[in-house]
Amino acid sequence: MRISRLAFFFLLTLPISLPALAENTLDPENQFQKATAYTVKIRSRVEYPFANDERGSFSGAGFLVDKTLGWIATNAHVTTTNPSIVEAAFKGEKFEKAELLYVDQLLDLAILQIPLSAIPSLADEAELECDSEPVIGSPVGAFGHPFALDFSGTRGIVSGNRYRWGRYWVQTDAAINSGNSGGPLINLDTGRVIGINSATYSKRMSEGLGFAVQMTRACRVLEVLKKNIDPSPPFIPVSFSHNEDSSNHLQVAAIYQNQAVSWPLTPNDQIVALAEFPHEKLTHQSDLIHALRGKSGEVALLVQRGGITRRNTIVVTSRPNLLDKIGVHVSGIILSSELLRDDEVINPNNLLFIQNVAQASIGDLSGIQPYGYLHSVNGNVFSDSVQLCKFLEIAQKNSARVTILTRHINWDYRSRTRYNSYEIPINDVKLVGARAPKSCG
Repeated sequence: MRISRLAFFFLLTLPISLPALAENTLDPENQFQKATAYTVKIRSRVEYPFANDERGSFSGAGFLVDKTLGWIATNAHVTTTNPSIVEAAFKGEKFEKAELLYVDQLLDLAILQIPLSAIPSLADEAELECDSEPVIGSPVGAFGHPFALDFSGTRGIVSGNRYRWGRYWVQTDAAINSGNSGGPLINLDTGRVIGINSATYSKRMSEGLGFAVQMTRACRVLEVLKKNIDPSPPFIPVSFSHNEDSSNHLQVAAIYQNQAVSWPLTPNDQIVALAEFPHEKLTHQSDLIHALRGKSGEVALLVQRGGITRRNTIVVTSRPNLLDKIGVHVSGIILSSELLRDDEVINPNNLLFIQNVAQASIGDLSGIQPYGYLHSVNGNVFSDSVQLCKFLEIAQKNSARVTILTRHINWDYRSRTRYNSYEIPINDVKLVGARAPKSCG
């Protein structure tokens, strides 16, 4: 079980079982029986977590989305972005090592690949609802492994299609508990998977408020990935005015010049739609990301400025794949680049970001906090993980202590920036990341 960093929000995990396929009838019981043929258990272990992940062992669920490729969909918070190991098992089968193909924290989506030999003959692909949003009031079932009760189903309805916390959700009153994350939310009328169970409000504060990743959004990632194109979200070199409760348009608030791309927009411009799909209105930033996912090069937007709608051509490129992130581990501290669109304001020198500090580590005992920046080490400034690793490796060989200066957003005299100095011993220096080199080089 993992607890989300979102306030009063529990992120859950789920697995599933696999008896023989039932006939495709509209009976909910048969739909749950059918789900046992495509749902799996997932477990992962994380030693070196990046930001928004945690160290530990986690379990959850997933479901088979492509039998010929061995692809399984689950939540990003079930696998994390840098698992030491991730495994999957169909009902009645042993766990098999899986490869993390893609992870997307924006969608809370991860795609795994397992060996075809690990897929039982009776296993089947889940039928996915990729074309339309769920209808409010539709009967649904959440399938998974709540509190280690394997292959359990709960029933309810779709109670809303919700935009919250920067993403779209299927809201349901079907019970979602710890162990359900990553499992399918099934339309009990059609048998199609309409969402990936992800989270619920704290039971102490609410009842019947569960959330699943919209399958329409996840399908887009699968579609792009199958074309051998990186489905990572695009660079968005602007910020939009924000009001989750009432905003229904994309109004530009700020423009950033030092990103990988630059868009010819001005504050107060309103992005209406992609020119090739003028009737598909963009109302939230997530809509824009979804529309641009998998695209590269020039793309035409419809932009409203001063009451006049015009075409603006922008350049689109994907952000770095999270699986390519390379970090440095030293004395329980993990540091890495963290490309943010407002870096020119908050991190103009491209300082490395403090991704995580392990509990009871040297870094933790010294008082170093995550989510700040490494300003310097012995007066030296680093913007590259490999170069920092080489420097620290020398200090480790010499059994030297180093002075680390960090920068955090915090109140200080007439400023919102505070610098802290720490003198720490150096140990266990290494590069970390799903595709990181085995040595500092």
